[in-house]
Amino acid sequence: MARYDAIIVGGGVQGAMAALECVRRGRRPLLIERGRLGTGATGASLGIIHGGLRYLQSLDVARWRRSRAEQLWFASQFPSHVTSLRCVMPLYRGTIRSRLMFRAAFRAQSAARRLAGLNGEPGGAGLLSAQEVRARFPVPENGLVGAAFWDELSIVDSGALMRALAGRIVAGGGTIIENETVIGLRLRSGQVIGVASRSAETHQPTLHDADLVLNCAGAGAQALAAKFDRAIPQLSCRVLAFNLLLDAPMSGAEALAVSPVPGRGRSLFLRPHPRGTLAGTGYSFLPEGANDVAVPQRWISAFLDDVAQAVPALAGARHLEVWAGRLPDNGRRIPGLRDRDVVWNHGRHNGPKGLVTLTATKLTTAHAHARAVLDRLWPDRVVPERRSVLQRSGDPFGVEWKAE
Repeated sequence: MARYDAIIVGGGVQGAMAALECVRRGRRPLLIERGRLGTGATGASLGIIHGGLRYLQSLDVARWRRSRAEQLWFASQFPSHVTSLRCVMPLYRGTIRSRLMFRAAFRAQSAARRLAGLNGEPGGAGLLSAQEVRARFPVPENGLVGAAFWDELSIVDSGALMRALAGRIVAGGGTIIENETVIGLRLRSGQVIGVASRSAETHQPTLHDADLVLNCAGAGAQALAAKFDRAIPQLSCRVLAFNLLLDAPMSGAEALAVSPVPGRGRSLFLRPHPRGTLAGTGYSFLPEGANDVAVPQRWISAFLDDVAQAVPALAGARHLEVWAGRLPDNGRRIPGLRDRDVVWNHGRHNGPKGLVTLTATKLTTAHAHARAVLDRLWPDRVVPERRSVLQRSGDPFGVEWKAE
């Protein structure tokens, strides 16, 4: 029977980042995934690593800094798996999203970057005239006054990124088991001593020893916590999020942030894809206890209608695929997306000692979330990450990342 320093349940981006942080500390983790790595919400995401520009609009500098630092971390650690993506938001007369607002946001970002001591430029950012927008983008023209643009980071291939993460985990001494389901938590006098799991192939149970179990099962985290301890309302994942791969291609390489009512309401994000256009994100809310991620046709039709209103050139586009996953909700009577990550240390709430549940709200900050949790669990074993050298180049982010 193998013994590990930590057992991590769930092979999405949060579980993988937790395992990566374990090996960075010289620990030996076991990562168990009931299917394949990177499925669920991780594989269904738009793959955008946001720099947090929108947080400066509400003066949430702490969240901006965290997002920006993680964007730079991805660029430094996985440069071949991410690329710059220019985002363009058309602006309309008489709306809150104005040229003045974006000028202020871009200036605030420059000032915040200097104060935070973050290296590298934030990427291109600025404003386009109405004439430039009309010439390049098929958006509604009535009331159009221009557009704001900025650069984000996007994942080239989420599967390839997850394989790169897995390779780094294994190279650091970790173990990964796919197609294995955790069926029980093993305890001695209220202290975790390991888990029992069952293979989907052999159906044989296996025991694994560890004093720490990290529940990173994403949408399944609440059910797993209830099985191991009790129901935790803060772990609810009732938001069903979905993106549609459309058969109509986009012209150009930019992504568009548009709204069904030009300049008002929530934004839709349309980005080029080798097979057409990737459109997201649609949201709906599941009943309590629902586990299904099948998106009803009426939701898909309503979302396609919104896309057609936002970009008339995409009217009549058909969806080739639906990418869906469940995300944490805010637990309120009027449900919405949770905007803060959750850490639930079960031992501090009269549950099993050594069981900790992590749920993340954003792919961008999954690594920061894992690092912060493990800094608290193992404060004596923090190992500095290998730094990278920044050199000026023609990269949209203004830097070329090279390992020392």
